[in-house]
Amino acid sequence: MRYSALMAVFNQRYFAYTGFLALFGLLTACGDKGPEQKGPQQQMPKVSIIEVEPQSVPRLLDMTGRTRAHTVAEIRPQVEGIIEARLFTEGATVAKGDVLYQIDDASYQAIYDNASAAVAQSEAVLTNAQLKVKRNRRLVKINAVSEQVLDDALAAEREALANLAANKAALKSASINLERTQIKAPIDGVIGRSTITEGALVSANQPQALATLQQLAPIYVDFSVPSAKAMSLKANLQAADSPMPVTLLLHNAKPYPHQGEIILSEFEVDPTTDSVVIRAQFANPDHHLLPGMFIHGRVENGVSENRFLVPAVALQRDPVGKPFVYVLDENQQVQARPVVPERLHQESWVIKDGLKTDDKVVTEGLQMLRPGIQVQLADNGKK
Repeated sequence: MRYSALMAVFNQRYFAYTGFLALFGLLTACGDKGPEQKGPQQQMPKVSIIEVEPQSVPRLLDMTGRTRAHTVAEIRPQVEGIIEARLFTEGATVAKGDVLYQIDDASYQAIYDNASAAVAQSEAVLTNAQLKVKRNRRLVKINAVSEQVLDDALAAEREALANLAANKAALKSASINLERTQIKAPIDGVIGRSTITEGALVSANQPQALATLQQLAPIYVDFSVPSAKAMSLKANLQAADSPMPVTLLLHNAKPYPHQGEIILSEFEVDPTTDSVVIRAQFANPDHHLLPGMFIHGRVENGVSENRFLVPAVALQRDPVGKPFVYVLDENQQVQARPVVPERLHQESWVIKDGLKTDDKVVTEGLQMLRPGIQVQLADNGKK
């Protein structure tokens, strides 16, 4: 009985093992494709290319600076008195000659009237002195009066003339002071806040300005340029036949609609920043630019000849950081070409050396590339 039971267990495990072997062999046979079956061919990568041509590329110099008002006038009184009225709206545009403040002019009017009366009196005295001289000349001829009487009359005439001149000068001074009770705008521009109100006492040439008037159209931008770059820029300025145009870039990277021009280059380097101030002038009809704004500018500082432009994404770097681009040979095989990039121009690299005319530079499909593989062009390969 024990033997029979052991044999039964053995036979059961044996048949299970042989069944497993048979199933394994079947699966192996199904997985073997045989010597004549082939797997699917690997698809060639698709790439896009550009055919490069040598061209002239402008050298653009990016600068930063701040806006400055074209003209600034601090409004101060030239006579003493009480402010009767402020005649402008703060922040408004005023014209040259507009009355900004009115000072109480009663005392100045009185001084003017007194000086005017003094002039009239001096004119009357002069007229009388001239008549005496004329009469005494006739009387001297007939020996009716002595020469001394004529001399006295002539002296009185000269004194009357001097008094009239002095009184006329006093009248002119009184007229000027009376006119200065109206504080007027010396320039066209935008006026800021008033520092005083009606009823305030002001004095001639006081240190505190009553208001500040700024001319904003046109407007200046003072750019700070590194001294090394300023040297070549100044050389180009001197060689140029016309003013060098400047483009402003606003905070949203959009160009300012009015192009400016460089009008001044300082002759001194700031030792703290090693930079030179370059001043440009811009139209500002809508007062979009305000004094003190931080501004980005761009100027064309010469031209680089025989350069190649490739999209920024096309430039690659090897593990040690050396730049290269992928180009296609006549068999449409990929080759890695070392290049010498000079600088970025807009969204492209300026290539100084390493490329030649009609080279086919790969611009898309760069992820799966390696030197020596063959590729196919997507969309005829040109963009």
